[in-house]
Amino acid sequence: METQDRFERVAAHEWGYDPVQVDDFLDRVRALHAGGGAAVSGSADDTSQERTTPVGSRQVRERVFDRVRGGYAPAAVDAGLDRVEDELFAVEQRAFVAEHGALRWEEHVEFLGGLLLGRLNRPRTQRFRRPAKHRTTGYSVADVDVLCDRFMEQLRNDSEVDPQLLRAAVFRHAQGHNCYEEQQVDAFLDRAVEFVLALRAGA
Repeated sequence: METQDRFERVAAHEWGYDPVQVDDFLDRVRALHAGGGAAVSGSADDTSQERTTPVGSRQVRERVFDRVRGGYAPAAVDAGLDRVEDELFAVEQRAFVAEHGALRWEEHVEFLGGLLLGRLNRPRTQRFRRPAKHRTTGYSVADVDVLCDRFMEQLRNDSEVDPQLLRAAVFRHAQGHNCYEEQQVDAFLDRAVEFVLALRAGA
């Protein structure tokens, strides 16, 4: 019996997200939160030993999928995952406030904001580490700095920052002195999305 696709697919000769992995992940997230649990088993296609992994808004944000021909359209899946992340974050925020109080939540948001501003206020070209080896590739310094400037401008002027600015960020690759270390930039973007969602949850 054929099951209906959750998302539109790319053309048969094009590359998209593996539908089996996407469906499996979303099924597990839905089952977990419907049952009020705290962890789900590792993916069915995981070649390592079975393990339990906490699933929350951050895990949804960080989830990556293999690519296959004729798979799900990445843009459609990413948009769907963004909605799931928003929903889970709202649940997490309410649970945090219920357990620790609104003041602790405000302190948490303020702490996140301080970390981000400390990075954003650094001079252009000096916001993140360079790779240790000259030939190592990373994210273009110019591209990352442009995003940081736009993000800081939104924080200063907009009543509500759009997390899509961060979620949709794409950087060209560069080498040596012309690039930032990818891992550190990715960690910053993860915290930045968390901060924006926290601002929206507290609005």
